[in-house]
Amino acid sequence: MENEKLIFTNSRGESLELGTDSIFFCNVSKDVGGIAGVTNVIYSTNSMGQHGDTYVGQRIEARDMDILGHINTRDKAQALQLRRQMLKILNPELGGTLTYEYGGFKRVINCRTFGEPKIERKSVLYEFAFQLECLNPFWREEDETKEDIASWVAAWHFPCVIDKDDSKSMIFGYRAESVIVDCYNEGDVSTGMRIRFTALGTVSNPILLNVDTEEFIQVNAVMQTGDVIEINTKYGSKGAKLIRDGKETDYFRYIDVDSTFMQLAIGDNNFRYDAAGGVNSLEVAIFYSKEFLGV
Repeated sequence: MENEKLIFTNSRGESLELGTDSIFFCNVSKDVGGIAGVTNVIYSTNSMGQHGDTYVGQRIEARDMDILGHINTRDKAQALQLRRQMLKILNPELGGTLTYEYGGFKRVINCRTFGEPKIERKSVLYEFAFQLECLNPFWREEDETKEDIASWVAAWHFPCVIDKDDSKSMIFGYRAESVIVDCYNEGDVSTGMRIRFTALGTVSNPILLNVDTEEFIQVNAVMQTGDVIEINTKYGSKGAKLIRDGKETDYFRYIDVDSTFMQLAIGDNNFRYDAAGGVNSLEVAIFYSKEFLGV
């Protein structure tokens, strides 16, 4: 029988597994608060003589999770060792992620320990209570989704038989030029993305255009062979960088002033790429994480 479980992993890679099958016993459905719903704030205005308010906007607040459980051992020495291990992993100096698993279903959220973890001995077992704060309140899939707009596709397969008398040329790969690609956001909210421009030759002023909204993001620079430019449009991580010969350089100043750090709306998002020069030497890929309100 599959049971729900949570895995907290800090930025040092140290993990704490919580569940009914774990020595850190926690009944996720009963003893954890805040994993499902979110809290929003509505902003409105009013004026003299107006009945009610006028809607202006809203925001979703950070997510707080309260986790309760107990260390499932009667051996006092082992319990004290596990208590120290737990406090070490829940170090508030370190950021981390929380992973929710149920069968093959998995979601991840960024978080930090908030407040004082309490691990106290009761009549028989040590009971624990701690709180996690998720400044970004949305759960996401474990792996990013990648959409290639322009890339090279391998066409050489094994086993390979070459006829020495065959005068025809052999195709080792071909360019898949999907001029327009639909990035379908199955998540519950709009989300940012990473745009990767890769130069296979000299490319000038690469651009990505949202066909539906006519928003675009353009880099006003000449890319050399092997250059990679990555642009991040996610809130809190917005920026651009050039990767050349393994070295990273801040490239934010080369972003065109009329550019928009576009977000992926819920549903269809159609994008097209172009460049002022060398467009056939340009590879474009979009990376994004689908975000969800709860698990």
